[in-house]
Amino acid sequence: MMPAQNSPRRLVALASCVGVLSYAVARVGGALILRPQLVSPLWLANVVLVALLLLVPRKIWPLLLFAGLAGFLVYDVQAGEPIRSIVSFILSNAVEVLTASWCLSVAFKGIPRLNSLKALAKYSFYAVFLAPVIGAFLGAFAVPNNYWTSWRVAFFSEALGFLTLMPAILGWISERDTWVRERRTYFIEQAALLVALIFLGRLAFATPTTTGHPALLYSLVPLLLWSTLRFGTVGVSTSIIAITFLSIWEAVHGRGPFTEPGPIVNVASLQLFLFFTAAPFMTLSVLVEERKRSEDALTAMSGRLISAHEEERTRIARELHDDLSQRMALVQIGLEEFKQDIPGLSCRAEQQLDNLGEILSDLSSDLHVLSRRLHPSLLESLGLVASLKRICKEFFTQYKLEVQFVHRDIPSEIPGDVALCLFRIVQEGLRNVAKHSGVSKAEIELFGNAGQIYLYISDSGHGFNIEAAHGAVGLGLISMRERLRLVGGQLAIESGLNCGTRICARVPKTGLETQ
Repeated sequence: MMPAQNSPRRLVALASCVGVLSYAVARVGGALILRPQLVSPLWLANVVLVALLLLVPRKIWPLLLFAGLAGFLVYDVQAGEPIRSIVSFILSNAVEVLTASWCLSVAFKGIPRLNSLKALAKYSFYAVFLAPVIGAFLGAFAVPNNYWTSWRVAFFSEALGFLTLMPAILGWISERDTWVRERRTYFIEQAALLVALIFLGRLAFATPTTTGHPALLYSLVPLLLWSTLRFGTVGVSTSIIAITFLSIWEAVHGRGPFTEPGPIVNVASLQLFLFFTAAPFMTLSVLVEERKRSEDALTAMSGRLISAHEEERTRIARELHDDLSQRMALVQIGLEEFKQDIPGLSCRAEQQLDNLGEILSDLSSDLHVLSRRLHPSLLESLGLVASLKRICKEFFTQYKLEVQFVHRDIPSEIPGDVALCLFRIVQEGLRNVAKHSGVSKAEIELFGNAGQIYLYISDSGHGFNIEAAHGAVGLGLISMRERLRLVGGQLAIESGLNCGTRICARVPKTGLETQ
């Protein structure tokens, strides 16, 4: 939302800009008037004024509303409208703008964001239905035609604007910070989509009535689906606006599938086509964004669970190392002192004490190993490569699994979350090799190339059918995928019966220095 403008000079400048913009948008609406019916199938002036009011504090609404209505008044006078029509237009515009602005501001407590079906339903009721209905009851008096015919045209001309242009304006403003971080390819894709839409729109709407093919209208559907799935409500509303302007502009000039023989344009068919084109795609885009929000929430929850898991591992590892290991050391020392302080022990008793000492020593070593597995402290002190070398030795000691570790071009500084992710993947991968492969050898490759860090864990063991096991993936592989997704990486698995298994992990290393 725009900050409050306290300076009178700034308020006057802002009101002047609103008045000029309202006049300009009214001129655009006037250019879309269809003759000889003298009606405009799309009126965007009120939509723009409502969007401006939603972006500023309510205390300056009266000033900006007055400036916007003044811009409309200047246009109506220049257009030669009779006094009765001007009064009706101004009253209907004022009531409609106030109704939409107040209801949306109260319902959304700020700028509307159409990122859920509930939000879309609220927005549609207040902006697409209620405000146009109220405005049409007053605006229909301004047109010297049948009242209910004029009411229907006035309603759809306003509803179309609120359904298409308003989400685009609010989306352009609310997502401006996000667009700054997008890559150049994102904007190239948007431009390509818009060019293709204009090209096909020209083919569909610019052909004369006698030679046109209404089936060309279906060629726009794939582009609208593309816009919906890739760019959300902002993309689809922008695309629909482009289609709306193309269709109306060509109808104004007597071309396209909505013109009848002679200069008559079927306004009702044109408006219904645009309305029922925009509504389902807007709904679909909201569903896509709602699903994306749910996936983002699940990803965030997964990240928090993994972080909590790692924190708990760290706590337990510290307790094992600092508390239990020291107690075990004290027990060993006490047992040795007990053995020395008691003279005349039998050989059998002395042997039993030695056996207990060995058991305690082995138990202490196992505690150290368990502590390192729970929390690889070497990652913080020596780095990823040294930690992986250590874990390879541990797997050979415990499972007799010989691991060949090869590494090259590894960044000298790797973020802690990325290093921990790769370490856990190696840990889980080697555990799977030891338990399921049936072989005693494995290979690990770790290298950097083309802005990525690649990790491969391979064995020549039993393998498995990936398609058959797709629905029964273990928690280990699920954990690998989740960890990689949290650091922007990807996981692939190559395997087959009696053909071994190869785990492939890829993590971006942008901005890291290499050795």
